[in-house]
Amino acid sequence: MKALALLLCAAGILIFQEREGNFVIRFEPKAVLQANAPIPFQITVQDALQKPLIQATVSLQIETADHKDVRVYKAPAIGDGTYMAKPVFPVSGEWNVYVEVHRGGAMTGRTMQFNIPESAAP
Repeated sequence: MKALALLLCAAGILIFQEREGNFVIRFEPKAVLQANAPIPFQITVQDALQKPLIQATVSLQIETADHKDVRVYKAPAIGDGTYMAKPVFPVSGEWNVYVEVHRGGAMTGRTMQFNIPESAAP
């Protein structure tokens, strides 16, 4: 009986694994990069047919280059296929910015690196 239950659990995990979404993700900061301030990142997502991806769950994660400081931010929709997150980089330096998009059992992610200066340029 335990073996059957274990087998059913394993099958359930396999059924609910997400597949590659083939979504096209573009993102960029919409303000001057700086530490200790919310920086709006506009995220644009298209499906494989290059149409805006609506009703997706989008998140933006920031992480130091040494992977010691990780923070995740929700990115709500602000238009068809357009989402916005406002991460706060606590310190200057190299940061990885990772965007993850989920919709209909499919997922796609993209990472870019940004250098956060000591303070905003005058």
